[in-house]
Amino acid sequence: MSSLGSKLSRWARKLHVPLNGKDAATALENAEQALDKANKEEVLAAKNQVDALEMEKFREFADLLLDEAIHTVYQPILRMDSGRIIGYEALCRGPANSFFTSPLNLFAYAEKTNHLYDLERIARKKALAGLTELSGAMLFLNINPKVVHDPTFRADEIRDHLHEMGTTPDRVVFEITERTGIEDFPSFRRFLEYYRQHGFKVAVDDAGAGYSSLQAVAELQPDFIKIDQSLIRDIDQNATKRILVETFLTFGEKTGGHIIAEGIETAAELATLQGLGVPFGQGFFLALPAYPPPPVDVAAARLMKENDTQSVRDRNSRLGRIVPVGGISQGVTTMNIHTVTKDVVDFFTGHPQVEGVAVLGDDHRPAGLIMRDKLFNQLGTQFGFAVYTERPIYLVMDPQPLIVENDTPVEVVSQLAMARQDHKVYDSIIVTKNGIYHGLVSVRQLLDAITGIQVEAARFANPLTGLPGNRLIDEELLSRLHGGQPFSVIYTDLDHFKGFNDRYGFERGDQAIQMTAAILTEEVGRLGRPDDLVGHIGGDDFIVVTRPEVSEAICRAIIRAFDARVPELYDPEDRARGYIDSRDRQDRPVRLPIMTVSLALIDCRPGQYQSPEELSRIAAELKKYAKSREESIFVKERRHRPG
Repeated sequence: MSSLGSKLSRWARKLHVPLNGKDAATALENAEQALDKANKEEVLAAKNQVDALEMEKFREFADLLLDEAIHTVYQPILRMDSGRIIGYEALCRGPANSFFTSPLNLFAYAEKTNHLYDLERIARKKALAGLTELSGAMLFLNINPKVVHDPTFRADEIRDHLHEMGTTPDRVVFEITERTGIEDFPSFRRFLEYYRQHGFKVAVDDAGAGYSSLQAVAELQPDFIKIDQSLIRDIDQNATKRILVETFLTFGEKTGGHIIAEGIETAAELATLQGLGVPFGQGFFLALPAYPPPPVDVAAARLMKENDTQSVRDRNSRLGRIVPVGGISQGVTTMNIHTVTKDVVDFFTGHPQVEGVAVLGDDHRPAGLIMRDKLFNQLGTQFGFAVYTERPIYLVMDPQPLIVENDTPVEVVSQLAMARQDHKVYDSIIVTKNGIYHGLVSVRQLLDAITGIQVEAARFANPLTGLPGNRLIDEELLSRLHGGQPFSVIYTDLDHFKGFNDRYGFERGDQAIQMTAAILTEEVGRLGRPDDLVGHIGGDDFIVVTRPEVSEAICRAIIRAFDARVPELYDPEDRARGYIDSRDRQDRPVRLPIMTVSLALIDCRPGQYQSPEELSRIAAELKKYAKSREESIFVKERRHRPG
């Protein structure tokens, strides 16, 4: 039998197709028909099995919705400088040992079956129920943008529910997830603005994870910007990620958006983020999601305080360049959220010097602000007086005033105040202490404080570069020497500067000094920490105070940048020759090469050195050796000294 005939026989036996002496072509046709029938039956059986499994899954999901069989766990969001909990993110979890245990499966299936609104509604209800257990902290509530189409999602209903619980909307932050679902940003922004007018705050999740997250930050102007964990992972080992986070910090300062680092999982990541000045953090290293709402991990809290001993705020305080806003706030009379509007009118009438008052909830936390001029303008409308005078003040207050903690530097508060919407720029600022009302600060008081700081700083700064001068440098060194922590000092001196100054004049010499100051500031800012110091000792002498682990990298970066930029200061013909004609101290003609930079690096262990003068003497010895080399170089102190 042929090969084809043999195959047909095997197919026929398998598919129960008799050949009956028919030719191969007929047999092949019969075999194909039988095979097609068998495949269809197999597919149908598989489909029925899949349908049965899907039906069982849908029944489980329907029962889950009916019984509201989901629960909420809470993960703390912390202040990175103190470890204090400022909020909790509510995270939804399905039943244990189920396909729906994972929130990813749960919400994906809800959207697939057109039950997203139902699930979101239950999740909100469960999350809000735990608000009373959060010890006054804010609740970060995940919101899918598609909820804008849910007719049951109403601000007044949630606000009334919060009032029944004895709290106010300012404790609830809508955390926007699934930003790719925002199809119409202007409409969604108007939707959020409506809730903001009622006192709710807004956060954007996963910032930096892609274009959609950056677009959401730009379009929605959130109160909180949560940096995606992909930028936080191994940030201690990745300079590019640190630069990106610094960019977010700058953006947040200019727009009033508070930065939260998500997904902190190691001590090194925590220390790096604190060094960058990130104000808030969240992650498994700090606390796991749990119910009841968990405290901060004890080891993480201790580490945060240790890391913060050399924080930028502490350094600036030592240098006399900071004033906490709590120091200029005034304890002006406050109003309860349920106070009748006419009583506030009477208060303003009897106290013409008062520009504004804070409105507090029953928990003594700020709920809003009433400014005299805006209240009277609102009541002066056609029906304003009749409509509002006998009604609670929360109906006419600003539910979203600027609220800052009492230890916030006035410079930061000033930036936040000026970043407000035009009609709010001159409103007073509410100051809290651990979330409780502390006082009120007017814009006039804020500007007076800023002016005083600038005058004080100018007294002790170098007039040419604006960098801290000798008094501030000595204070910093003394503080570091007695602070019990290792640190490094880099003394910087220009080589052949006098000849350059003689050849080109003082104006070009000043340009060289200013360029050097800019290079030091840029490289220390890029590689160091916010609490590092760049100071100007005088003339062409500078100093950097930083950490030992980055000191050599900073030295190399300074040398690279200086050698690349210093030729720009020379005339083309001198630059081409590589030297200038000058005269030495004995008035003899000499050829001086292009300027170089000499760096003296001293790593300081606790107790090793006793005074700034001792450090200066050692640096002079190191610089003497460095200047004997005809190149830019850094020399490190390696002699063993007690300590």
